[in-house]
Amino acid sequence: MRERHQRPRVRDLGTKWKIFYWDYSPGKRRGRTKSWAKNSVPTRTEAQRLADQFMEPANERNNEHHPVFLKGDTLGALVATCREKMWPLLKNSTRISYDFYLDTHILPKWGSMRVPKMRTIELQDFFNSYSPRLASATVRNMHACLRAVLNQGKTWGLVRVNPAIGVRLPRKKARKPPVVLAKQDIRRVIDDLPEPTKSIVTLMVVGSMRVGEVVALRWGRILPDRIEVIERYYEGEFDDTKTEAGHRSIPLDSFGILRGILDRAWALSKNQGPQDLIFTNARGGPIDRRNLLRRHLKPTIKKLGLPSTVDFRSFRTMHASLMSSVGVRPEVTRDNMGHSTVDVTQNVYGKTWWEERAEAVSLAAASVWREFQGTTPCLGVNPNKSM
Repeated sequence: MRERHQRPRVRDLGTKWKIFYWDYSPGKRRGRTKSWAKNSVPTRTEAQRLADQFMEPANERNNEHHPVFLKGDTLGALVATCREKMWPLLKNSTRISYDFYLDTHILPKWGSMRVPKMRTIELQDFFNSYSPRLASATVRNMHACLRAVLNQGKTWGLVRVNPAIGVRLPRKKARKPPVVLAKQDIRRVIDDLPEPTKSIVTLMVVGSMRVGEVVALRWGRILPDRIEVIERYYEGEFDDTKTEAGHRSIPLDSFGILRGILDRAWALSKNQGPQDLIFTNARGGPIDRRNLLRRHLKPTIKKLGLPSTVDFRSFRTMHASLMSSVGVRPEVTRDNMGHSTVDVTQNVYGKTWWEERAEAVSLAAASVWREFQGTTPCLGVNPNKSM
């Protein structure tokens, strides 16, 4: 919508100064006037200054009129227009998240409310009502959804100020630290898993792929020396990679571990066209990661007596940690994992094993107590043994 701006010139009507301007705020253009007596405003320059000051809020009101494509000025009408015009431009995962929060929480409460009447203090009470019965991350994501919709309303001229900005949200709770299995336990899990979960986890541990990227992998993207990652399968739909950096090439290892997995999958596959999926369900469609988690990964973890919080994302963390433990440059790990910055690779995914930390402490000690240099650190000391 083109912004309207008027700067009418004052007219000399003898005993007063007068301006004529258009008022669009009622929805239909109407002519208006404003005048100042000459006994209080003696000069044209002063009258023009007052006219300019008067027109600032008038221009703002004119640009707040309802856009012609909105069927009303309620939040429900705004959301409907956003879904029509903006949702197709969003990533699939973002659209699914927004639809959930809108349909479940926001529209039942605010759908019939006129957007210009929404107030920050009322929204504060609304979000406060969900704490602590919903996780702080859920409340924050719900607020982000509403804020995005109202920002679009501001762009379209429905409101001057976004009332969601200024709402205080619950503090972020510390996440449970990700599980990093001992290296021998990683191998135990992979050896005990049934197919296709065994192959999927191996591609994650060695090839750094996300589970949705593995599920979306097609035969045409397997090259002699690499795997091309250009899409993922998320919440029932194929979509672009999670980030722009996620569009990447992953080298095959020189030991033939990844090649062996792909060769076995090829031998078992009924569909081997370039656009056919490598891993499919019984009907030939994409695999549901939740089924694999519930039917394969969790039972195997339980049988081996390992932490129950291990999930698919844990193996991406283990990949980053393995790379760090063998001395790989962070930039290499970043590119293999499809991160945009090294900071994410190191601070979010990079973890350590206890043995590494114990060895590091021992090496530091040997650098001072030189009589221990060149000896192998003893890492099997029982910490509960009395000295």
